[in-house]
Amino acid sequence: MERAHNANTPNMRFWQWPNILAFDASAIALAWLWIFAAEQCVTLPAGAYAVLALSVWLTYLSDRLLDAGQRPASDLLSQRHRFAKRHRSALWQLWSGVLMLNLWVAANALDAAQLQRGFGLLVLCLAYTALNQYLSRRFFPKELLVALIFAGGTQVFLPGWTAWPSLLGFVLLCLLNCLLITWQESRVDALLQVRSLGSLLDHRWAYPLLLAGLGGSWSSSCAPALLPSMLALAVLYFCRRRMGAEGFRVLCDAALLAGPIFYGALHKLM
Repeated sequence: MERAHNANTPNMRFWQWPNILAFDASAIALAWLWIFAAEQCVTLPAGAYAVLALSVWLTYLSDRLLDAGQRPASDLLSQRHRFAKRHRSALWQLWSGVLMLNLWVAANALDAAQLQRGFGLLVLCLAYTALNQYLSRRFFPKELLVALIFAGGTQVFLPGWTAWPSLLGFVLLCLLNCLLITWQESRVDALLQVRSLGSLLDHRWAYPLLLAGLGGSWSSSCAPALLPSMLALAVLYFCRRRMGAEGFRVLCDAALLAGPIFYGALHKLM
């Protein structure tokens, strides 16, 4: 049965690899850290960007490895989970090596205040991963917590908090991204027996979230970055029935990079 399931698995396309390897999540975190630093007129050391990128990658990969670890391959519909299952031993070894590298970079590139805030974020990420694995079969609001932790990750190395309209707009952007993916991957979560916020809320909740995100972002100093990403997610929401889950996920994550790309292009022209 498992062989038959794997035989019918489509080959992975080149455009899926950044998502399968969780590189896109790190790229998104870096892009938004750069935007928030620019809005505060702060120049961060390269080490801060490296630590954030590696930390995001470690969090996403460990979550996937734990999701796939004890489940039969026949219950894994997504390419990222099947990849994690197939290569779990090598990926855990790689994960351990990257963790050591990340700790070394943090110790040598961050000041005491950044290290303290980074340690706090690490505790939150570990708590999220543990609670997600323990509670997800009953109920765990992973989309909301991912949005809050991801947004918090873009703040820990800054000297001060980003203005609340920009930060709230980014939290709503991340929340909508997570919910859209959950709704599109309902079969994936059903087989994994995962119950999250997306399984509790109807997809029509996208409307108030989009309106709140667009309205709040309009008054933000980061509007040139927030609005393009929010609009891209809106387009994907209305086109979702024409897309498969794998392609939809890749495009949803790419939408979070659309805003930073537009923001960077706009600043080069000014």
